[in-house]
Amino acid sequence: MTMETIKIPYHLSGTAIVTGAAKFIGDEPKLERIVYAKLLTSAFAHAKILKINIEEAKKVQGVVAVLTAKDIPGENQIGHTIKDEPLLPEDEVMYVGQPLILILAESKKIAEYAIKLIKVDYQELPAILTIPEALKNNSLYVPERKIECGDIAEGFKKSDYILEGEITTGTQEHAYLETQRCIAVPGDDNNITLYSATQSTAEIQEIAARVLNIKSKDVVVDVKRLGGAFGGKERSSTLFSCLAAFGAYKIKRPVELILSRSEDIAFTGKRHPFQAKYKVGFSKSGKITAYDVHLSSNGGAFIDLSLPVLERGMFHADNTYYLPNARIIGAACKTNLPPNTAFRGFGAPQGIFVIESVIEKIAEKLQIDYAKVREVNFYGEKELTPYGETVNEACSNELLKELKEKIHYEKLLSEITEFNDNNKYIKRGLGIVPVKFGISFTFTSLNQGTALIWIYPDGSISMSHGGIEMGQEINTKVAQVVAKELGISIDKIRVESSNTQRNGNASPTAASSGSDINGNAALNAAKQLKERLTVSAVKMFQEKYKLKGKESEIIFADNKIFYKNNSEFSLDFSELAHYTYLERLNLGAQGYYKTPEIYFDRETMKGSPFYYFVYGVAASVVEVDILTGANKLIEVHIVHDAAQTLNKEVDLGQITGAFFQGYGYSTMEDINYDAKGKYLATTLSTYKIPTICDLPEIFDIKMIECKREHASVMGSKAIGEPPLVYGFSTYFAIKHALASLNSQAQVDLPMPATAEAIVMTANKLISIEGC
Repeated sequence: MTMETIKIPYHLSGTAIVTGAAKFIGDEPKLERIVYAKLLTSAFAHAKILKINIEEAKKVQGVVAVLTAKDIPGENQIGHTIKDEPLLPEDEVMYVGQPLILILAESKKIAEYAIKLIKVDYQELPAILTIPEALKNNSLYVPERKIECGDIAEGFKKSDYILEGEITTGTQEHAYLETQRCIAVPGDDNNITLYSATQSTAEIQEIAARVLNIKSKDVVVDVKRLGGAFGGKERSSTLFSCLAAFGAYKIKRPVELILSRSEDIAFTGKRHPFQAKYKVGFSKSGKITAYDVHLSSNGGAFIDLSLPVLERGMFHADNTYYLPNARIIGAACKTNLPPNTAFRGFGAPQGIFVIESVIEKIAEKLQIDYAKVREVNFYGEKELTPYGETVNEACSNELLKELKEKIHYEKLLSEITEFNDNNKYIKRGLGIVPVKFGISFTFTSLNQGTALIWIYPDGSISMSHGGIEMGQEINTKVAQVVAKELGISIDKIRVESSNTQRNGNASPTAASSGSDINGNAALNAAKQLKERLTVSAVKMFQEKYKLKGKESEIIFADNKIFYKNNSEFSLDFSELAHYTYLERLNLGAQGYYKTPEIYFDRETMKGSPFYYFVYGVAASVVEVDILTGANKLIEVHIVHDAAQTLNKEVDLGQITGAFFQGYGYSTMEDINYDAKGKYLATTLSTYKIPTICDLPEIFDIKMIECKREHASVMGSKAIGEPPLVYGFSTYFAIKHALASLNSQAQVDLPMPATAEAIVMTANKLISIEGC
């Protein structure tokens, strides 16, 4: 019998999603006696609450309850790493959009009407909105963090050149399709079930129990799938889920809380803006000899995930470059904006953008090729990061070489120069950006997970794990792992919702580690079951065919079981499952996994926080209209180290989506606020994100599939976050296009490189030139 590769659909829930059959939170028929929740939110970035009058709102027919902080049965605190965030404020509001009062009514319209009748008297207080303001006022959540290596003073002494400057990165709205939401259903035994749009079931369970003054065992959190998240539902969902839980627990009726699009954008935190002040020393060849950078992030009103986001930004301040002498200081700034939170990349894109900008400035100073400066600084095998981790299987040089050959680098540069010489108002540029991205939660304890598998007597399988399906197809990948281990087709497997009763203490589905952690946990469970099935198979072969053999000779493949050297006789998987059940062997297994070989000392800021690194490089050709500021992608080429991909089609989709999210972040997504801290762009008509119209003429992804010693489940590597950095190549391509206007001037292009920023930069370059 020939072992054939089991054919696996590239998207387990693809048909249901494309046809509209897939159900999301709020899509199911409404529960009997369900109540709708709306929020009265703060109109000020910072103010004292002097008086609240809810009496008129309570009189409205159809209003079930109007709840304030004093009605909370447990602790009025949803902070996790630091207890600094109330569910509802009692004396002081800290940002525009902060929930102040929860209104429960028989309809949304009634609730909205009741909101208008509530009177709140405030005393406005001074607000801090920007990083410079926060630094001036020493408004930090915790003291600055620091990573150091080598002798930075000696490194600067040995430098041929030294540059200093400041680089800023913008913010970014998550723009998930499904807004923040939760349906809370009270039970009959002082318990409650939360159908929450969250990436972190365990955190919702823990915090809801705290707020309601009950035990975690009495809170069930269930998630079938999310309509996108990108980090925006890792922590932000805690607030809205706990508000729904609070309402349902108080009135003993189901409560639905769903934010509108404008509410979601206005009330929730974004990607952290960073401000970086740097000093870099380098040789005549462009090799960095010393790097001193101070990274400051705008965290918003409460700490949320600002500290780990900042730390990951610090860990990635080197990107793909060896820094023999470095000092990386990080400050998480407390301001009066909505609490900024996790976003795909989790601080790493900000740290990477800074050093990529520095690399470009080195090339401009020396007037040498940007790619050469990158090549001379790439990590070599076994060199150490500034925080002390060994860089294994460093392949940036090989990937860049492959990319340059792929795009005919020198020829392409010549063609772009010729194009720019022949076009006055339309210019082209080429940008190249590599990535080295560490995979694991930097908080070591989160690197663990469980999975539960039941094989039924007919051979079908029910499986659940702690990961959240949010469009990245974690369910497909984890099911593939089980299918491959048991030698069955994936259609035998049903992946259940993520539920705290089936998979307790689940880590957030984040940090690109969802498939690694949950896939390995499921693999562990599948191996346990395979051992039991193997015992049954040996016995069944003897009874059915009078065949004797060893357990080590049993093969599972193509939905069948056979002996390695005798494929003439086989058992169907379903047949063996039924036999095993009759033999009274356990057909259920819980698998557990914790990521090995990782540790980090936060006192010394040294260790190996990452299990492995993901590498890749991207090149983009962009065309820029200097009169309108419009930019157009012409070509995008990506070479990505994929190790042994679990699902190539899914991974290609992740690379594509991440690239465009990075493209949007660095070139068009700009969410401003007014002097009072109110977000100005709160709809997708006023906040621009990439669309299908932004697809380039050529979009080519080459995945380097090979065996890597440093990888995860079944030899695969994570895919979710690293490719976002590829989108930065479009920003640098725009910058290079503008540089053709004036070869002698420095191009100071803001990030994001919006149409307005492009026009203003172009005008400045032209006026300097004297045109």
